[in-house]
Amino acid sequence: MKINFKRAAAAILLSAALGAAGCGMGTGPKLPAEAVSSPETAEQPMTDTPIESPISSSRITFAAAGDNIIHEAVFTDAKKIAAVQASTGGAAQDYAFAPMYAGLAELIGGADLAYVNHESPISARSSVKGYPDFNSPADAGRDLLAVGFDIINIANNHMLDMGEAGLNDSIAYWNSTDAKAVLGACSRQNYDADNLKIVEIDGVKIAFLSYTTFVNWSHVNALSANSAHVVPYAKDADIRRQMALARESGADLIFVSMHWGDEGKFQPNAEQKRLAQLLADEGADVILGSHSHNIQPVEWLNGKNGNRTLVSYSTGNLISTMLYSYYMVGGILTFDIVCETGIDPYIDNVVFVPTVTHYSMTRDSLALYRLSDYTPELAKAHGAQLNGAFTYDTLKRYVTDTIPAEFLP
Repeated sequence: MKINFKRAAAAILLSAALGAAGCGMGTGPKLPAEAVSSPETAEQPMTDTPIESPISSSRITFAAAGDNIIHEAVFTDAKKIAAVQASTGGAAQDYAFAPMYAGLAELIGGADLAYVNHESPISARSSVKGYPDFNSPADAGRDLLAVGFDIINIANNHMLDMGEAGLNDSIAYWNSTDAKAVLGACSRQNYDADNLKIVEIDGVKIAFLSYTTFVNWSHVNALSANSAHVVPYAKDADIRRQMALARESGADLIFVSMHWGDEGKFQPNAEQKRLAQLLADEGADVILGSHSHNIQPVEWLNGKNGNRTLVSYSTGNLISTMLYSYYMVGGILTFDIVCETGIDPYIDNVVFVPTVTHYSMTRDSLALYRLSDYTPELAKAHGAQLNGAFTYDTLKRYVTDTIPAEFLP
């Protein structure tokens, strides 16, 4: 369980002062408690002067990470960590990934909701594999949840790496966990309904939709005609129809996961921009992009109905052992969902927190850092040195050249 102690304390005080009220719901004028109980006040004549309602305000915190890629070097390192833990009296398990995420655990676990794109099937019927066809151990999913992720996206280009059986296994695995929502797990029979996930928190209903623009070419035909599941491809007609269902669902906000774009590019391509504008026009509040494996810009788009849509084209990699420095810089997109009495919930306080995946010259000792906690000394010891010297200043430039200053810490 994730507990935001600061927000919980504020909520207790607010509830004691104002009583329970749903987010975005007007409660009408309310007399102060002393006006009800005081005899002196009770004797005063009624007047036509309106009494202002106190404004109830609270915030739900959200964090979104990018591509969680379990390369062979990642799971090999996790196996070593598990062996060390077991030898020193720790839990017996095959793989221990959680220590790798420790540098971001407070940021992720402290959020009320946390999203991640897990870029791999999880199928016990196949051996654990890395690039190019991935298959993660169940321990990888367990540790993502343990760190604090609870919105899991599986709609991406690797979702069919283990074929139809692997996709079925992945969906069964994630549905057996306590994740609040598994995005991209769609049945053929109920595609529209399955692609719409509603998460309610503190009285706020968030509708999640998920799409991918492609799967890897060698697995395009992996699903049989009578397969129980389908790939949620980003087709305009499906997007429009499912966005309409999301609006009709009674949700306060609509968040859309999009797996799109070109690998290794710092700027969104024309199709990303077109799809983002389509989603904005259809009423999306937030678009969470992934796939490029390096960071891409964050911006606000205006929808055709005057709405504003927050777009993160790519938060880059969460964890991986790719070989170039620009793949080692990712980010956690954080923002608040603000609830105020009498108005609809809205997005505020958007911050892109830059992150770094570190590994040694022998591609082990993996660890995630906030860029602000990383050091020039660590950069010199990083194993990704293929595109020139791996320096702290280079990593910082990737961020400042890509993410607008208004969204940086």
